[in-house]
Parts: sequence; structure tokens; C-alpha cells
Amino acid sequence: MNLYAILGISFIPSALFFTLAVFLNKNLKIRYCLIACILGVLTVIPTSFIQHFVLNLPVFDSYSFVSVFVTAIVFNGLIEEAMKLLFICGIPQKKQTLSAFFCCCILYGLIVGGFESVVYIIRKFQEVTLVSGKQILIELLLRRIFSAQLIHMFCAGLSGLYVWCFRHKNPKFMPFIYAFLLHGVYNFFASFTSNYKWLAAVAILFAAIKCRNFYIEAIDKSELRA
Repeated sequence: MNLYAILGISFIPSALFFTLAVFLNKNLKIRYCLIACILGVLTVIPTSFIQHFVLNLPVFDSYSFVSVFVTAIVFNGLIEEAMKLLFICGIPQKKQTLSAFFCCCILYGLIVGGFESVVYIIRKFQEVTLVSGKQILIELLLRRIFSAQLIHMFCAGLSGLYVWCFRHKNPKFMPFIYAFLLHGVYNFFASFTSNYKWLAAVAILFAAIKCRNFYIEAIDKSELRA
């Protein structure tokens, strides 16, 4: 299996969600989904640029418990989610229903996570020459699909709900706060090699629960306004 085939695996979740969302949600426009996909790819560029300079700050030079935690919250949490929030604002919302806009945000998160996996795998691919090494890359990529891409998806959903509520004159800051904190907590525990790494799964599950809760709350508010 060549590099392109391996990288193609990264976008299987995005392609499946795109297909199912358009088929099941009659209010969802394909052009809005494509806009979400383009914005997802563009997000990685400025995010990587900013993170490169942030990592050069003294607080990120050591590997102490506090330094690793601050790195996870600021580097992976606040910066990434703030950039995602900025680009999510570019997804058309005025002529969309909440469900359609939310689908666009979820798709956007999957694209960001998939493209991030592509960058990660390309770096690793340069270190691998043996066939067995490529099999390891595939296993690593599959693990990222069910971990890193999921946290990106749910956090994008939370940020999208924040944008929706803000634009509908019902500002709620907690969805975004949960987005960057849970992303940071996920990365913090995912960096462990011990059993503590499984706590990253708890962060993903909690992000999914909060995403559902805020979505239901936003639906209720929309029905009241109607």
C-alpha cells in the first residue's frame, strides 16, 4: 500500500459523514458542505504557523507536569479551537437550519482532524522504510480516526453551537470553553504511555455528551423563538 492510499484512509470518516448527512438531512446543501471542507483544510495552515512560534516560548521548553499540561491546554486547546472557531464563522448560517449548520460544523471538524492526520503521517512516513513499518502507520492512522478525529469533530460541534447561539442573540460561552478545555485535556492524557492515556477517551466521551446537551438546548431555544 502506497502513501496516497494510506492518506486516503484519513478522509473515510469525512466522506461517509458527507454522504449520510446530505442523504438524511434534506435541509443540508451540498455547496455549504463543500465550503466547510475547504475551510477545514485552510484552518491547518495558520494554526500550524502560530503553534510553531508559541512552542518557542520558554514555558514550553521543559517536560515538567505543569509545562506539559499548559502546553496541552494552550497549544492544543486554546489555539487550535480559537482558530477553528474563527473559520467556523465562515460557514454560511443565515439560510440554514440548526441541524444543517451543525452537520457542516461536524464535517468541518472531521476534515480538520483528517488533514491533521495527513500531516502527522507524512512526517512518520519519512522515518519508515520497511513494509512492517507501513503497517504500523496504518494502525496508527486508524487509532487517530477513533481518537484525534473524534475530539476535533465534537469540539467543532461545540464551537459551532457557540457561533449559532451568538448569532441568534442568545450568547452562551460554555460551549467554546468546553471545546478548548476538553481538547487540551484530551491531548494531555493522550501524551501518556501509561494507563493514564485511557483518560483521553473520557474527554472524548464527555465532549460528545456536552455536544448533545448544548444541541438539544439550542433546538429548544429555536422552537421558543418560532
